[in-house]
Amino acid sequence: MFKKTLFVLLSVLILSGVCFAQEEAAEEPMEDSTVAAVVEESTLVLEDIQICSAIEDRQPSGVGTVFTNDLDKIYCFTKIVGATDTALVNHVWYMGDQQLASVSLSVKSASWRTWSSKMLDMGLGKGHVEVVTEGGDILGKAEFEIQAAEEAVEEGEETEGTMEEEAEEATEEK
Repeated sequence: MFKKTLFVLLSVLILSGVCFAQEEAAEEPMEDSTVAAVVEESTLVLEDIQICSAIEDRQPSGVGTVFTNDLDKIYCFTKIVGATDTALVNHVWYMGDQQLASVSLSVKSASWRTWSSKMLDMGLGKGHVEVVTEGGDILGKAEFEIQAAEEAVEEGEETEGTMEEEAEEATEEK
C-alpha cells in the first residue's frame, strides 16, 4: 500500500512539472514575435521623400517646395525599403506647429512606394510632413510652403500645390 501511495504521489508531481513546463514553452514564442516586430520596424529606411502636385504612373510629378493655393491638393511621395514583412508608417502632416492629419500607410515589401495627399484648405504658410513608424521613430521629413497664387507669380515661382486626406500605395516594380 505504501508503494502505491508513493507511486501516485511521484506521478502527480512529475505530471504537474510537465504541465508547468508546457505553459512556459507556450509563452516563449510570444516573446520572440514581439522582439521580431521591434527588429522589423527598426529596419525600415526612408529612401526617398518628395512633396509634389501630382502622382503619375506611381511617380511624383510637379516636385517642389513652394506651391500655390490655387491647386486642389499636394502629395507626399515616399519610397521605403527594408521591410521583411508588412509594416505600417504614418505620414503626419503639419502646418506650422499644428498637426493637420496622420495618414496610416502599409509597407508590404522590401521596396515600397506609397503616398498621401492633403487638400489645400489649411491656409498660407510653411508646413512639413514627417514619416513616422508605428513605434514613433521619425524616418524623415519634407518641408513645403503654400503661397498665394499672385504672390508666387510676382516672385517668379513656377510651382504648384494642394491638400486632402487620401492614401494610395503601389508596389515597387523591379
